[in-house]
Amino acid sequence: MSSKITVNKPGSFLLLNGDEAVARGAVEADLKVAAAYPGTPSTEILETLAQAAKTLGFYAEWSVNEIISAEVAAGASMTGARALVSMKHVGLNVASDAIMTLAYTGVEGGLVIVVCDDPALHSSQNEQDTRYFAIHSKLPLLDASNPQEALHMTREAFNISENLHLPVILRLTTRVAHGKAKVQIGDFQKLERNITFDKNSSRWVMVPANALRQHRVLEERLLEAKQIAENSQFNTIEYNNSEIGIIGSGVGYYYARSILDHSKFSWLKLGFVHPFPSKLVSEFASKVKHLIIIEELRPYIEENIQRLKLDAIGKTTLGLSEIGEYTPDRIREAFAKIGLTEKAPQTTVLDLPPRPPNLCPGCTHRAFYYALNSVHQHIVCDNNKCVGCKICEQKCSLEKEKIADPTKSRIKVINGTATTCRACINPLCIPTCPNNALSKSPQTGTILVDENKCIGCGTCSKSCQYNAINIDTTKRKTIICDTCQGNPACVKACPKHALTLVGQSNDKIVTGDIGCYTLGVMPPLNAIHSCLCMGAGISQAAGMIHAGIKEKIFTVLGDSTFFHAGMTGLLNIAYNKANVCVIILDNHITAMTGHQPTPASGKTAMGNDTKIVNIHEIAKSIGIDKIITVDPYNTKATTNAIREIINYDGPSVIISQRPCPLLLKQRETPYEITDKCGTCGVCTVNFGCPAITQTDNKAEIDPTLCNGCGVCQMICPHEAIRRKTQ
Repeated sequence: MSSKITVNKPGSFLLLNGDEAVARGAVEADLKVAAAYPGTPSTEILETLAQAAKTLGFYAEWSVNEIISAEVAAGASMTGARALVSMKHVGLNVASDAIMTLAYTGVEGGLVIVVCDDPALHSSQNEQDTRYFAIHSKLPLLDASNPQEALHMTREAFNISENLHLPVILRLTTRVAHGKAKVQIGDFQKLERNITFDKNSSRWVMVPANALRQHRVLEERLLEAKQIAENSQFNTIEYNNSEIGIIGSGVGYYYARSILDHSKFSWLKLGFVHPFPSKLVSEFASKVKHLIIIEELRPYIEENIQRLKLDAIGKTTLGLSEIGEYTPDRIREAFAKIGLTEKAPQTTVLDLPPRPPNLCPGCTHRAFYYALNSVHQHIVCDNNKCVGCKICEQKCSLEKEKIADPTKSRIKVINGTATTCRACINPLCIPTCPNNALSKSPQTGTILVDENKCIGCGTCSKSCQYNAINIDTTKRKTIICDTCQGNPACVKACPKHALTLVGQSNDKIVTGDIGCYTLGVMPPLNAIHSCLCMGAGISQAAGMIHAGIKEKIFTVLGDSTFFHAGMTGLLNIAYNKANVCVIILDNHITAMTGHQPTPASGKTAMGNDTKIVNIHEIAKSIGIDKIITVDPYNTKATTNAIREIINYDGPSVIISQRPCPLLLKQRETPYEITDKCGTCGVCTVNFGCPAITQTDNKAEIDPTLCNGCGVCQMICPHEAIRRKTQ
């Protein structure tokens, strides 16, 4: 593999985004070890480095999570090598245990911690401001405003790190990380380093006595860092006018300069922001009458200026929130509030249809969620299609009782509309039965009738709000729809395709996790009910069980997330015997962040072959006795496996195993809809494949989107879908 950052033409220009610029800055600084875990918007840093690693002779790896990557980089630094670790802001939470103590031990070779914040949550579950972590951890922090600065800061951060013997945090935000610019590159440094390890345990072993001493050392190093910040090349002043001075950092600084006539204002750009350069700021403030502060997300600079007892116009006066990212329009609106510019012109809002995030056509996760929702099913009737012909009643009685007698049918046509048992989550018929003859099947959700107890009294029928329960007057027994074990005769018999067998998403508890599969929360699947952080779903499910939830709880996570943070949760439920089923959606890749390899893929970040880690073997070794592997495209077998697990008491695992369809080198032949289609809505309304749309007359498959997975053909109740002929 090769990369454009390997170009050795100092002074020339490359078109780089901020992540790529960080990677270039690192290799110019003679990087030796890089480690990361994929996480947007930081992913491309390690991707770019991995592509250049073999050419330039350094090591790069995708670690299994962020704390491991931080520890790998720390270990390299301890030998005198220069190392870099990168992550997104929530990944910093995972790595924080190591990084907090790294501030005490210090480093030998330069160690740069690149963190990409995500204002406006483009791909994250929360907004964080890493500048406050720098305060918490007592580490220096540089705040990049554009790709060019990202390169320079990365390169210089290694020098600062070695001068202070401290890790240095480099912060980017999404717009800086993903924004592209013409970046001037420098030369490749070649440092002579004796890679060795100083076995001075008093420095590296943070028992209380050593840690107390090292804390004092850290405070001394912070004082040195403050002096560097006061004179940093990344903190620049431009005096133009003594009336108003604008202090800014990050991308907001350049937005402000683009909006205002910058020659009419004085400017202080802060790039080395922690420790805070208070002398420099005070000097700037003394030269202007009014200060204005522009910064994302939280008021870090503003609060430091308040500590200096300086008056400044900040977020409150400007009307700039701590929520979301800055845009030029937002900053223009803020400046208009204080009369510095005109309001942004009203833009025409286009009435475009919403485009929520969606699972891809052919996504294995969609197929699995459909199977999960199909565990408990019931029949619904489209009132707009039903003509009250009662063919469904005839077919049902023939199927079940071998006689065409509507009084013996499990489906009834009332006022021109068919109705049958809805498999209610909390059915009223069960507790109202005086003889306890009714129960609900945990496997299928259908109502079971114990004919030895039922006397046909009709109490259950009267309690049903849907009027869906019938009484066989001959046998004097209750008869209730059982969906014909998932293949109802009435659905196929309906001439207008008014009947549909649909699944349920709110009949079970499904805790979720971070990844593509989080999109299972979106309609029409609506399949997951919680999502906290990497690996949390397993432990949340365990907590629910130990709190008193009686039924089986399912939790869903991907293969990469399983390796990242799921193995410990799985061990915990095995050890503490939580009745939780862990569903591992194994698509052989870290899909959401761009198909990075996992320990199960057999490839490293640098493209080398490696051991394929077997998820089944891991689960078994952890102590899970019940493990089922399914192909999610086989929705019937998958649903049956889930039903089997429901009846199992104890921790269990289902591995849904099929590669992400985007990994296929060539798509399968697409499918098409035949004239048998009656627009029942199973493929569109219930399954929701984005390659399938529905008109008034029939569904249609877009061959340019179809991945040829064939799930739609399997679930179509009317055999109206076939593979397209060439």
